[in-house]
Amino acid sequence: MATYTSVMRFIEPWSQNKELPFIRTNPEPGYNYMNFEWVDREVQINNSRDQKETYSIDEHGFAYTDDIEGATQEMLDVLRENDGERIREKYYPHIEHLVKKQTGASQVIIFDHTSRKRRPELGTYENPTGKEQPATMVHCDQSTKGALRRLEQNVPVEVHNNLQKRVLMINVWRPLRGPVQDWPLATMDYRTCNEDLIYPTDLLDKTDDYRGQTVTFSHAPEQTWYYLDQQETHEVTFIKIWDNKQDVEAKLCPHAAFKHPNAPVDAPPRESIEVRCFAIFD
Repeated sequence: MATYTSVMRFIEPWSQNKELPFIRTNPEPGYNYMNFEWVDREVQINNSRDQKETYSIDEHGFAYTDDIEGATQEMLDVLRENDGERIREKYYPHIEHLVKKQTGASQVIIFDHTSRKRRPELGTYENPTGKEQPATMVHCDQSTKGALRRLEQNVPVEVHNNLQKRVLMINVWRPLRGPVQDWPLATMDYRTCNEDLIYPTDLLDKTDDYRGQTVTFSHAPEQTWYYLDQQETHEVTFIKIWDNKQDVEAKLCPHAAFKHPNAPVDAPPRESIEVRCFAIFD
């Protein structure tokens, strides 16, 4: 298994006894953008290509699958056009079926998606809308608090009021042009993530308008990272965001894009789509 060295951005070492970290968009005068610093750390990232079939959502926090039907030329044209209505009409039903097949869920509810195309003219950490550049900070989209908020907003009341059923939040990530060489997606094996280095992080707007809660992570040498080398459009990555089931090894999956040291200077800018959904089990 080939291993590469790159740099990822983590939250500074943060005491669990301090106030929660926060990120504030559009801060008004007198309000800080955030109350912590990002720090860059070298990481070793393993090529998972030769063991692609061995990773699982509940053990590692991520998994891969081949999905030829979701990468037909017709479907890719729809996705690259980035027309939200057409994506919801054509792609969402396919992803619902794919997630059911992968997880065994009885119901899948998709609540949004993000399309990205890297803009080389922007700096590595410039991302004015949060939707253009690959996400270079190590994160997981939702904390438990954030996931429950999303659940209440998007899932029938009888489900979010009765969490005796298993409910899983999962992202389905697909490159729109392959093979990916420019800023590939890396995922951390949850089993190597110390829970003391996991920080729920409030998302605020303007002053203290509450927008949700994400998760940030501090660095530790034992954290183990993987990526799928030369990922093609028919190869999908499943990323666990949240799970209300207690007896699983992987509760979530830290992830980020990274600059591959062997990427050609003329590699096409990465394009991808990430669909976010709840998987509900009987």
